Amino acid sequence: MTQWNDLFLRMPLPESWQNGLLFVSFGLHLLFVLLMLGTALLGLLFFLQKCLTGEGGAQLWNKQIVHTHLGLKSLAVVLGVAPLLIVQVRYSHAFFTATGLFSYAWLAVIPLLIVAFLLIDAFGHKIEVNTWLAFICGVLGVGALLTVPAVFTGALALMERQALWPAFAAGGFSPDGAFAAHWLLRYLHILGAALVFGAAFHLFFSTRKHPEKAPRLRNWLFGATLAQVVIGLPLVFSVAADLNWSILWAVTVGAAAAMLALWALRPAAAPSSAIGPRSLLVLLPVIFVAMLVARQFLQDRVLAPGHAQAIAVREARSKALAPFRQQALAAFTVKLETVYDNGETIYDGACQPCHGPAGHGDGPAAGRLLVPAADLAAIRADREYIYGILKDGTPGSAMPYFRLYDKEKLDKVLDTLSRRFSMFAAAAKPAHEPDLEAQTVWEETCSVCHGTDGAPTPFGRTLRPEPPDLRRFSLTPERALAIITEGYPGTVMQPYRALPEEVRRDLVAISNSFRIVPDSK
Repeated sequence: MTQWNDLFLRMPLPESWQNGLLFVSFGLHLLFVLLMLGTALLGLLFFLQKCLTGEGGAQLWNKQIVHTHLGLKSLAVVLGVAPLLIVQVRYSHAFFTATGLFSYAWLAVIPLLIVAFLLIDAFGHKIEVNTWLAFICGVLGVGALLTVPAVFTGALALMERQALWPAFAAGGFSPDGAFAAHWLLRYLHILGAALVFGAAFHLFFSTRKHPEKAPRLRNWLFGATLAQVVIGLPLVFSVAADLNWSILWAVTVGAAAAMLALWALRPAAAPSSAIGPRSLLVLLPVIFVAMLVARQFLQDRVLAPGHAQAIAVREARSKALAPFRQQALAAFTVKLETVYDNGETIYDGACQPCHGPAGHGDGPAAGRLLVPAADLAAIRADREYIYGILKDGTPGSAMPYFRLYDKEKLDKVLDTLSRRFSMFAAAAKPAHEPDLEAQTVWEETCSVCHGTDGAPTPFGRTLRPEPPDLRRFSLTPERALAIITEGYPGTVMQPYRALPEEVRRDLVAISNSFRIVPDSK
């Protein structure tokens, strides 16, 4: 019992191990996400450039770039499972709170990815067949794909800003200026990184047979790296309050590597036909790891206080509940040992809340009913008739149907009703024949709903709840007299207390005379 009560206090691995696994798994996931995003962006941009400039030749090389998106997206999605699971364990409080507050966008990630992948695949297939269809698929597919990192960066940015959670919970999506600026810079930084690594990937792997394409990719790589430096400066200032020396060292190493990459990529550094400087094979991994380390250090630093607070709350709650563990375990054991398919248990669980333990309609839920629960102890009816009520309920009242139980279980409930309340006993025989006045009242008033023979009339069957079939249903004389005198709230059965008591008692006798049953059942 203790391990389940303290479930969120039990970690599968030490926090340092979890941090290491999160760093490695998220790094691999992020690398392929950037390659996937960069490939989709570059494929669309090169396609548009070729269409707008009227550049001759087929779209064969652009098609090859877009087709590499298939393998990259598969790896990006598969490798994304591990960090998502680890962060749920490592920072469960912050993760589930932020994604809950961001749920309207978080839940859109899956359909956005499905639409994006299908449209980008269609773009790759139609790129040489139908220019306009390829254009529509490419723009819509890449647009849907670019929405996904916006959602992720927004959720992660909110996860790291616990002070904003109450405002989001109270007013929904209404970020302040500082949050919106940080979110935008973070999103643009991701897009810039996607262009950097996408361009570098295709510079080294897609231009071997097309060296004439290398200058274009070098220019994109140079421009994207420069944009990363320009965007990175205000991004660092947006988190200045949370920086420490470890984060600053990582940022400095990444910035220095970026500057060296720009120097290596400068237009005068190599002839236009060169594939790419080999120094990039070292500098780009350094930039990537430095960016990831800075991000990890910053996230841990920001989330640590809230995480520690959540752990403290869980520990306090665990201690507060500790004295009740044995009691809860004993109650749970009783529940496990309870047989739920007998009539007594079904009545206690399903019927007693409204009808009460003694069947008088005084259960704990009865006070909230518009139509009062029936007094089961006062009912004398045919067994098949009550079976129909149990099976189909009583429309217009709170009596539900119990079709979830099979016939065998409902028969056991009927047996319980018979044992507890003698429900299927014979109707009480009248002491004398009803007087003419009572018969006249029945024919002129009561028969409008109940019929002259006790069967509900066509009008009576339109009422909700429908009046009972008195040929198969009766009440004890005391209960029938009380209903005739006071009426039945929530139904069209009105009180007839103005009638003389002798007439009301004769009406009771008339209502019970329609049901003919054996003396015992």
